[in-house]
Amino acid sequence: MQYFNSLPKIIYRDKNNISTVYTNLIARANIIPSILRNVLAYYQYDIKDDDTPEIIAHKYYGDINRFWIVLYSNQILDPQWDWPLSGNKFNNYVESKLGNTKDDLHHYEKVITTTNQTSGTDNDITTTIEKYEISTEDYTTLSQTLTNGSKTYTYSLPNENITVLIEARGVTNFDYEYDLNESKRNIQLLNKDYAAQLEEEFMTLMETNV
Repeated sequence: MQYFNSLPKIIYRDKNNISTVYTNLIARANIIPSILRNVLAYYQYDIKDDDTPEIIAHKYYGDINRFWIVLYSNQILDPQWDWPLSGNKFNNYVESKLGNTKDDLHHYEKVITTTNQTSGTDNDITTTIEKYEISTEDYTTLSQTLTNGSKTYTYSLPNENITVLIEARGVTNFDYEYDLNESKRNIQLLNKDYAAQLEEEFMTLMETNV
C-alpha cells in the first residue's frame, strides 16, 4: 500500500474559481488505545543507529511501503524529531544546541535500579531502572546517606533475591540530551500477521469522494 496515495483528496478553489485537487496530507486515523495495549499484537524493538522507519518496515514486514505502520504503531507524527538521532547526527545536534555548555549541570536525579533474580531452574534476572528529578536540597540530603554516591540494599525471599541500588547524580546538559535521545529507541511493532488488515482498515477510513 502506498501511504500517500491512500490519503483523501480535497478540492481547493482559488479567487478565480479555478479548482485544484490536492492530497490531504494532514489526514490522520488513530489506532484504538486498547489495541496499543494488547501485548499479543505487538513486540518490542530497539532502534539501531542506522535504522529508519523504512528500513525497519523492510526488515520486519518485507515491504518498505509499510513504514507508516511503524510510525502509527508508536504514534510518531514527526519522524525527524520523534525518531532517535544516529551517533554523528546526535553529536552535531548537541554541538549546535549546547556549544560550550555541554558539561554544565542540567539537574540532579535519584536513580533506583532494582534487580530481581528468581531461584530454581529458571534463574531469571529482571532489572528495572527508575529515575526521578530532584532538587538541589534533596540531592544534598540524599548524598549524605550514600557512600560514594550510591547505596545497595539486598533482600532474600523464599524464591527470589532482590537487589536495590540507589544513586544520586548530577545530570549535565549532554547527559540530558543523550538520555532523551535514547528514550526514543524502544518502540513496538505491530505483529506482521495484522499488517494487511490494518492497511485495509486504513484505506477504508481514508476513502473520500473528490
